[in-house]
Amino acid sequence: MWVEPLGPSAQVFSKFEAPKRRRLSKSSEFPSPTPSPSSDAWIDIHPSSGPVTPWSWSTLSSPREYRTITSGFSPVMDADEPSPTDIDMCISGAVIPQPQGYISHLSTHETHYLQYHMEQGSRLLANLESEDNPLRSILIPRAMSSPLLMKAVCAVSALHLANRSHGFGAHNAAVNYYSGTLNGLRSALGKCSTEVFPDDALLAVGLLCKYEIVRGSVKQWVVHLNALQRLIVSRGGFASMDRDAAEFLRGLFVYAYQMARISNHNRITSADICVDSNIGIPKLDIYIGYTEELLELCARIAELPSLKNDTLALRLTVASMYVFCSLPSFNLFHPTNPPRNESLLVWSHTSTPYIIPQGTSPATLTRLQLVAECFRDAGFTYLHSIMERISRDHPDTTLMSPSTDLPPQPPFSTHDWLPLISTPKQLAVHRCLARVETFPLDDHCEYSALTFPLFISGCESENVADRDVVLGSLGKLQDNFGIGNVRRAKELLGILWARRDADAGLYGAVGVDRKKMHWLDIVEELGWELILA
Repeated sequence: MWVEPLGPSAQVFSKFEAPKRRRLSKSSEFPSPTPSPSSDAWIDIHPSSGPVTPWSWSTLSSPREYRTITSGFSPVMDADEPSPTDIDMCISGAVIPQPQGYISHLSTHETHYLQYHMEQGSRLLANLESEDNPLRSILIPRAMSSPLLMKAVCAVSALHLANRSHGFGAHNAAVNYYSGTLNGLRSALGKCSTEVFPDDALLAVGLLCKYEIVRGSVKQWVVHLNALQRLIVSRGGFASMDRDAAEFLRGLFVYAYQMARISNHNRITSADICVDSNIGIPKLDIYIGYTEELLELCARIAELPSLKNDTLALRLTVASMYVFCSLPSFNLFHPTNPPRNESLLVWSHTSTPYIIPQGTSPATLTRLQLVAECFRDAGFTYLHSIMERISRDHPDTTLMSPSTDLPPQPPFSTHDWLPLISTPKQLAVHRCLARVETFPLDDHCEYSALTFPLFISGCESENVADRDVVLGSLGKLQDNFGIGNVRRAKELLGILWARRDADAGLYGAVGVDRKKMHWLDIVEELGWELILA
């Protein structure tokens, strides 16, 4: 693409005062900004009866002169053409890219946002940085030959730039690229009866999920995730795809899907695709890192309420971290079917071997390990959280065993399950937050994965002073990585804390027993599709 590929830390962005913005002419590439996507802006995987014309794809720019410079190509632009800087800047002092290159078949805007993705977005929108970052090595070459994927990449890139610079022009461009991606996907779906849904279109759907996470959506992203799952199934699973694309989409899907089960268990559909790609030792994924087993355990914890009517199964499951709800006829007493070991207690980042991506430094791996340890603490905290909600909602019910050979079981109180969890809740919270306080929380992207551990710690901490640590840390993540879902996590914590404080003031003094407000109560009350990925 450039004479010399620009590394992720290339210093080509600088602070400067914004020039006076010029009004765009009617012939500008972008039409008038469309409204932000609403709750009905999603992919309909059922083809419509009529064809859908894609919103203006990459227009071929007129030939321009260019000169070779050290870092790439620099176009000689017409004086009347609005530069990306004019379009994207609305306040001074923001970090804005200076276009360094020109590619003949891309518009100025596409070159601008593609370069931002190359140099900044691809590094900050992953949980692992390496020379082999697929957000660059896979997406960019494919986008160069796929107008649909280019629109999806530019949508995510422009939105991320808007989050970090508060640029209205970049935000409007993101909305337009998003709309163009949706229209292009509808057109591609219309051809599914005669053609195989292509890998590049699947990658574009995956980027729509990513777009909603970056935007901080609470309505659309589950629809995109469910659509991605059904489309992969219709293709024959990951095994039917190009290996590089399959590995990238598998990591993105597993990460988002497991996080969806944790915070939106009632909204996400069951996965029908096999996430095991049967490719031997897996590569350390840019989203999952060392946390795949921990994410699976937390997702299983989310299913514990389905066992609330079977005390014995619930007790064994809490002790073993193995969910039997998918096996209703399972003989819990059979000697050949003992429960698993305490998975959270014995977990180690070395439990599963991984292929380390090229160019991954030892310091990066250390950060990944520390983040994974925070996820383990979060797993203990989450387990306590779910069990407390079960006990709160079903405090004095005599439970019946699913087996007709067993007598009715006694109520399952806090005193029954609390000793089964090896790590007390407040110890797990303290350990997680104490570890986070030792992190610089700078722009090393491994830290961007800490949203869930910080959120669940803030929800379950009984120490009011911890709120400052949680909010301060989430604020650093929001400022350094520009991902909108962090803002949503902070908003929900604010609502939760306010409700709990109000309840404590109204009922605590007079000794009235009141159910403790749970964070899932707030999620359900708001109707949010909360995403903590």
